[in-house]
Amino acid sequence: MQSEAQAKKTKANQDAFLAAFTITGSIKSAAESIKVHRDTVGKWKNKNIYGFKEKLATAEEEFREMLQDLAVDRVRNQKPNDNPVLLITLLNAHWPEKYRRTNYFAEDQAKEVMSEWRKWVKENRKQSKTRGEATDRDNAVEEAERILARKSGTDTDEPVG
Repeated sequence: MQSEAQAKKTKANQDAFLAAFTITGSIKSAAESIKVHRDTVGKWKNKNIYGFKEKLATAEEEFREMLQDLAVDRVRNQKPNDNPVLLITLLNAHWPEKYRRTNYFAEDQAKEVMSEWRKWVKENRKQSKTRGEATDRDNAVEEAERILARKSGTDTDEPVG
């Protein structure tokens, strides 16, 4: 158990860390700025010492809002040769649900379709070999279209496209 003086020092260090983190967005930089080891910050977070986990989440939110404010400011003051790539990358990294273009649902769905199609191709090859037939490319394409139609909810007997 920490003494009252130790508790005050820990709380002060946490507050100083959070203020630095809000500006830097980096655990390493913020920890170095207040001269504590990053493992100390990890302990504060993992053990949620003095509600640090929630405070860190708030600081992360403030940092990403600062990035967004910076982006908006840059757009307003942009010159023709300004390159926003680094700022966009930071926004993607710190606020992916808002700024990353990747559609995870579509990626997962594409992976499922490809997995089903590969199984079908493998089964079709086995059946074709046992019957002494070559694999029919058109049948494979039709099967892929059926899988896509089933996934999109437009399942019909007609090939898609």
